[in-house]
Amino acid sequence: MVYIEIFGVFAGLVAIGIILLIFIAAFGLVKWLLQGYFLFRIAERKNLDIPLLSFVPFGTFYVAGQEFDGNVFQKGSFKPKHLGLIFAITGLVVYLLGLSIGDIAISYLLMESIIFIGIFNAYTRNIGVAILLALLNILTAGIAAIVVLFLYHRKLSRTFNDPVVREEPGNEGYTDSGKADNVEQHRNI
Repeated sequence: MVYIEIFGVFAGLVAIGIILLIFIAAFGLVKWLLQGYFLFRIAERKNLDIPLLSFVPFGTFYVAGQEFDGNVFQKGSFKPKHLGLIFAITGLVVYLLGLSIGDIAISYLLMESIIFIGIFNAYTRNIGVAILLALLNILTAGIAAIVVLFLYHRKLSRTFNDPVVREEPGNEGYTDSGKADNVEQHRNI
C-alpha cells in the first residue's frame, strides 16, 4: 500500500515537472520571437548590417553590438560590423564555457544584457539608466529588453514619420466649422 502512495507522489511530481518544462519552453519561445521581431525592426530602421540575424540566438549579439557605435563608444572608434562580430564570438565562447544548463542560461542572459546596453543607451541617452536597464533585464529574465525594444521601435517609428494612421488624400483643407459632422472626413483608413 505504501508503494502505491510513493508511486502516486512520484507520478504527480513528474506531471508537475513536465507542465513546468512546457511553460518554460513556451515562455522562452514567446520571448525569443518578440525580442527578435523588435530587434529586427530597429535594425531595419537604423539600416544596420544583416537585420535578419535578430532571430538567430548569437545573431542578436551581432545586431545589438552594432548599436554600441555612437551610443556607448565614440562614433567611428570601432567599425559596427567588427564590434558586432566581437560580441557574437565572445557570447558564443562564454556560452560554450558554461558547465551546466543553468550556467549556460545565466551566462547567455548576462551577455545579452551587457550587449543590449548599446540599445538601452540609444533609447534613453543616459549610460547610467542604460546600465540599470541591463540589470533589470537580468532580474526579469529578459522581459525588460522586450519592453525597451518595443518602446525604442515606437520612438524610431515616430522619428522616421511612420504614422499609424494615415490621412486620406483630398482632406488637407478640412477645418471643423462645427456645422455638420461629415463621417467620411473622420475615416482613418
